Amino acid sequence: MESSQNPANPTPADKPSAEVEVEVYAAPRFWPFVGVGALVGVVVAFISAFTGEESADFSRGSIAGFLAVGFAFFGVLLAGIVYLVVDRITRKKARRALAVPMGDPEHR
Repeated sequence: MESSQNPANPTPADKPSAEVEVEVYAAPRFWPFVGVGALVGVVVAFISAFTGEESADFSRGSIAGFLAVGFAFFGVLLAGIVYLVVDRITRKKARRALAVPMGDPEHR
């Protein structure tokens, strides 16, 4: 192994500094957005299945189940888009801060 790959005496640039600059913002949680989107899709599916015309070929329960799968899928997609928009807005409001590493220096 060459000495340039792993120097015995690290240069000042190799040593970790006492403070690290970080970006701090309140990031939204992903799974609540997805859960609410799916739930809204299922509720809309049940409302549309039980308020629509009754079919001679299918029961209202089977229509509700079929619509629930499709509407929940689109609800999750729409919730994902809303999540990305909210995340982008909160990221714009981020601020810079200085963080001080804590703990044993050999574990950094």
